[in-house]
Amino acid sequence: MITKAVELMRRVRAVLLDFDGPMCSAFAGYPAHEVAEHILDNAREAGLSLPSEVLRNTDPMQVLRHLYQVAPQFHVHAERLLRDAEVRSVLEAKPGPGAVDFLEACKETGRTVAVVSNNSPESVTAFLDLHDLNGYITSVHGREKTSPDFMKPHPYLLKNALQALSFSAEKCLMVGDSTADIKAAHTIGVPAAGYANRPGKTSLFEQLGSEIIIHHMEELTEMVHQGNPHHF
Repeated sequence: MITKAVELMRRVRAVLLDFDGPMCSAFAGYPAHEVAEHILDNAREAGLSLPSEVLRNTDPMQVLRHLYQVAPQFHVHAERLLRDAEVRSVLEAKPGPGAVDFLEACKETGRTVAVVSNNSPESVTAFLDLHDLNGYITSVHGREKTSPDFMKPHPYLLKNALQALSFSAEKCLMVGDSTADIKAAHTIGVPAAGYANRPGKTSLFEQLGSEIIIHHMEELTEMVHQGNPHHF
């Protein structure tokens, strides 16, 4: 029996793959809450007076967003701090369960893979270099340095990936573990696979209408093989 997910996969010629989650734990070597605290400490040392909601935040991506809103003059420095922390962290990260097998399956079936991430492109590249994974990835579309407003759920990064890949939206699949991934994809008509790697994510992805929901990357790898046009 051919499932709807496999039918969808048969049309997919390119995968837009999120980095932190599907590929690895990007803050494995430098915990996210410590990165957020480090950035905030630097902001205070620079003399910034920050609202309590910013100071309580433990997500470095959200800290970057909030700082940009309340102190845009500090953004260049905050962006650099986050980038350096991410690069340091991924040097201790390992590919997530099933990630390499998924990349291999895409390559074997002739599907292109581009990384589309809110992490810095430098950290993604460092990770790919470290684990010799460049041969699986066509392009990397990481966080835009000029403004955090272009991070997902804004579709900016996905649009850049589509332009680089020269594939139409319906022939691509966004694979990510956050609601931001699903929202960004659906904004521009790209089907999405929600990676529900933590409790509660399944219902969120269902509410957003994610076309595919998986709990392990191995599930998606099997769909890639089953959805290979040459398989039928």
